[in-house]
Amino acid sequence: MMTNPWKNMQKNTQRRVDDELKHNIFWLVDANGKYGFYIDVQTFENDKIDSISLKGISILKKEANDRAKLFIGLNNNEDWNIFYTLCKDLIGIAKKYENEKLMFNAIEVRLKKWQQFLLKNKTIDFPLYKQMGLFSELMTLRDIIAENSGFDVAVKSWVGANFDKQDFLLDNCIFEIKSYKTSKTPIVNISSANQLYSDKVPLILITYGLTPSQNKGIELKELIEIIEQESLQISMELYELFWLKLYEYGYMSGIETNSFLVDKKMYFNVEEGFPKIIPPMIKSQILDVKYSIDLLQCQKFLISLEKVEEYL
Repeated sequence: MMTNPWKNMQKNTQRRVDDELKHNIFWLVDANGKYGFYIDVQTFENDKIDSISLKGISILKKEANDRAKLFIGLNNNEDWNIFYTLCKDLIGIAKKYENEKLMFNAIEVRLKKWQQFLLKNKTIDFPLYKQMGLFSELMTLRDIIAENSGFDVAVKSWVGANFDKQDFLLDNCIFEIKSYKTSKTPIVNISSANQLYSDKVPLILITYGLTPSQNKGIELKELIEIIEQESLQISMELYELFWLKLYEYGYMSGIETNSFLVDKKMYFNVEEGFPKIIPPMIKSQILDVKYSIDLLQCQKFLISLEKVEEYL
């Protein structure tokens, strides 16, 4: 649960966000009682932070006596949880840099990412079902594809943000990933006729039975950080590509996430006879198809992990 850092602050006051943080970054409540956040740094040339525009958020830079103050203010205090998520993300960025100029440049880059994110996503709400979906896809990326083919191939093959098609497009196979709560019947939802359709390479359906948890298992944020670090060790380009795909999925750093216990994994060969609705079966007048599959009735299509790995 988020704690509002501005809740007990008086008007026209400020306080440091973290006493151990080297940089001068503060929570702020202005004279009108509006929530804010500001960064105090030495003046740098050529920063383009003035051109950034965020919906519902005001950004202002003031310069005086070789110092620059970047003010980020919330227009409506009722939206504080969204604003707090953004601020936490910026604080996390600041902690990564000792050098003030590098820190400020990184803040600028991240604000531009937020600008792109908020243009694409009306809210930063990331409900449990989306967390389960992302968690399952990233587990596949890390534990199956990267384990056999490396993180470079794994990240580049991930196309999960395109929810109408499959999640991983590889040279020798296609993976579609689904999750369900272990406490319920193992039923997975198919959101389009294209998800289980391929006329070229083998299509494998990988399913995860998950139990959401507050303090056990693997937290989604932790899994993201692991892949982030592995990608960064390969190249900055791969790191940026990974984060671009997270933004497209609807995830942004700072969002509160759950932990999950992986109770069961199953691998299905979506071959002839597998229960599915595919484009060739559908009349042109039908514009959209969504359906559910009972995995208990698909046991004859089960294959082993070793068989899956033969395609990688």
